[in-house]
Amino acid sequence: MHILKAFCLAFTTYSRIPMIRVYPNKENMRYLLCYFPLVGAAVGALLMLWFHICIILGIDHACFSAVAAVLPVLITGGIHADGYLDTNDALASYGSKQKMLQILADPHVGAFSIITAIVYFILYFGFLNEISIYGEVGMIGLGFIMSRALCALEIALMKPAKSSGMLYELKSATNKGVTIFISVFIIIACGLTMILLSAYIGGLVLLCQAVLVWYYKFFVAKRIGGITGDTCGHFILMSELLTVIAIVIGFKLVPFLPVIPPVLTLIF
Repeated sequence: MHILKAFCLAFTTYSRIPMIRVYPNKENMRYLLCYFPLVGAAVGALLMLWFHICIILGIDHACFSAVAAVLPVLITGGIHADGYLDTNDALASYGSKQKMLQILADPHVGAFSIITAIVYFILYFGFLNEISIYGEVGMIGLGFIMSRALCALEIALMKPAKSSGMLYELKSATNKGVTIFISVFIIIACGLTMILLSAYIGGLVLLCQAVLVWYYKFFVAKRIGGITGDTCGHFILMSELLTVIAIVIGFKLVPFLPVIPPVLTLIF
């Protein structure tokens, strides 16, 4: 019963997908992070459906890109975008750890967060506009799953920046061993699938994710003194953007790279 409640709680907490309301107590949150990547799977499935509709109806590619750029925000209710904005404001302050935590807790929006949000969605829209085949869209969908699995893994392994708040309560309630196992399994499964779709493109996506994890651990979390719910949202949005950029750049570079076995380029 607690497993089913954790499933419902994952969707009611991190998305606007209709689900049975569950009280977020310690027992119900024990396996919440295990289901977190499924929210990404839902986003990816809806993105694939939208792309399919655009192909069938002949909808302009710019329209596809515009909807695809805001689709994750619409489905998640903007919870991760909010963290992205707050984290950018905190990092731009170059203040002490305590000062950054105060900025993260401040409900007001600063100028730097607005600037970075505009830059983010311009880049996201622009690179999405280069997406043209099902294989690329499918890989973006896998990126939504992987970003959340990586985030769940980091929550399980890294220390929180403060001993209060939703993330601290979630980390305290989480079954660490099960969460790590499932998160690693999902990351490996998504990574291998990407490589099977295209060895070069999949490898580039994984490299970008590895660099992001390093940046997040040794720059963002180190400066703030740990992780918070806002920094996790920042991580997820950066992961999604880097995935799209890596797919587009990789796809453009593939014709200039040595030929690899056809089974690895079945989609491309």
